[in-house]
Amino acid sequence: MAFETFDAGGFERFCSGLVAAGFSPVRDTDLKVWTGPIRESLRPLTDRDRMQVVFYDGWPLRYAHVSVEGLKAPHVYTGTICLWADDDPAQVEGRNLDALWARLDTWAKATQTNFGVADRALDSYMLFEGTSGYRLELPLGDLLRSASNGTIIDLTAHLRNILFQVGVERDTPSFMGVLYHRRKIINPPVDLDQFRDALAHRQREHLERGLAARQDADMKTPSGGLDFAVLTWPRFDGQPDAIALGFSGYGAKVLAKAHAAFPSDFTGRRRRAGPDADLLAGKRVLVAGLGSIGGSVALLLAESGVAHIKGYDGDTLMSANLVRHVADKYSVGYNKAIGVAAEIECHAPWSDFDMVDKDLPFAPAELADSVRGFDLAIDCTGSAPMTAALSIVCAQERVPLITGALFHQGALLRVRRQAEDDTPISDRDKSTDYLGLPPDDPQPLGAFLELGCTALVNSAPPWAAQRAAADIVAAATDQLLQRRVLPDEQVTVLRPLAAAPFVVIGPVTA
Repeated sequence: MAFETFDAGGFERFCSGLVAAGFSPVRDTDLKVWTGPIRESLRPLTDRDRMQVVFYDGWPLRYAHVSVEGLKAPHVYTGTICLWADDDPAQVEGRNLDALWARLDTWAKATQTNFGVADRALDSYMLFEGTSGYRLELPLGDLLRSASNGTIIDLTAHLRNILFQVGVERDTPSFMGVLYHRRKIINPPVDLDQFRDALAHRQREHLERGLAARQDADMKTPSGGLDFAVLTWPRFDGQPDAIALGFSGYGAKVLAKAHAAFPSDFTGRRRRAGPDADLLAGKRVLVAGLGSIGGSVALLLAESGVAHIKGYDGDTLMSANLVRHVADKYSVGYNKAIGVAAEIECHAPWSDFDMVDKDLPFAPAELADSVRGFDLAIDCTGSAPMTAALSIVCAQERVPLITGALFHQGALLRVRRQAEDDTPISDRDKSTDYLGLPPDDPQPLGAFLELGCTALVNSAPPWAAQRAAADIVAAATDQLLQRRVLPDEQVTVLRPLAAAPFVVIGPVTA
């Protein structure tokens, strides 16, 4: 079957250019693999005189890769040169053969100037003579906090599928390892001999003793000696670079291959909280209601960097709640706040979640005591009386308020902000500046009764609850960081209704 592309005409032109450059298709590859003379710019990097151009499914949305057998250089993996990242939309430029050659020549020139330090750091394990297919995760920042040149740190790891986890206890055999730190390494080692040469004398002796103690074992079986070794050194931005080796065999037959190494420490995880994490770290937020919306709001706030969250909910998590709730089945039977706390501890250990297994009080003085001192209160109860009460009390206590709820079984989403200079939420129903929502149908489509209930359950789909939580957190972040670029009231149609102006999906204004 002929190679299928998203641009048949462009593929023919590209192949014609390859033929003109002396390339020919490899037999039985359906025109996917072509071989031809080595590009002039690559000659200083290899003694090979041939190279391949390989088309990937999805061409030209995915560019044709250039491969040279045995080529070792930055941004090369098993001979294949990385010219664009897999998710880079600019790779479509490679649909033109001249553009592909120009990109290749630019890469070849960069290898001769040794790229930048950041670029070299990306490829440390890929440059090694063999990769293992395993990953190694370790709390790198914590381990290196007091490390100096020549440091030796003994490690243990447990294997979970293809991931070796350092510092995580499991009911599985322990793998013995070590971390060596050096003050300066110019080029990452590409084989075991270079790895040895990069070590200080005492580190090298430690490595040899550990390898000598090995019994015959593959990489996924503890050997009784050294099963893995990690070499670290400072990188240009103060962050460490590392190469991790896994060992197999024993004695003179020890074989080393590189694991892909990943940080699991607090700092490495928190970087993924986003650019606002440091700014949100000092904020205190109260969340009322930890159901399908409020539980997600609390978790998203914590993941985004908010370090102090207090959550109120008096309800118990039931199995039916799991369809939309962030908590898992192990929290069923416990208060919803406990389930949310467990998820926050897992996802965002930098966040202090103070759980209260009861609802916010309605009594004005008690409610005022509850909200006082917070940078923001968020109402996810879906209760009109509680929203009104919070509106009055938060205005008195000068605590900004965000409230969000779904209406019409998730067809409408409304997020409100009450902060300085905003109209109090409790007064907005009397104002023509704000959009009134259509009344709910007394017997809405899709509503149902459950055992013990005295009222219809109006159930929104899970995606609507997640959308509500995301919009509430966006409004909360907007207020906490004093950006105030969002309006004080947002009404969004998630599913069209018959009543104007709610007939079109998207935001609606008064």
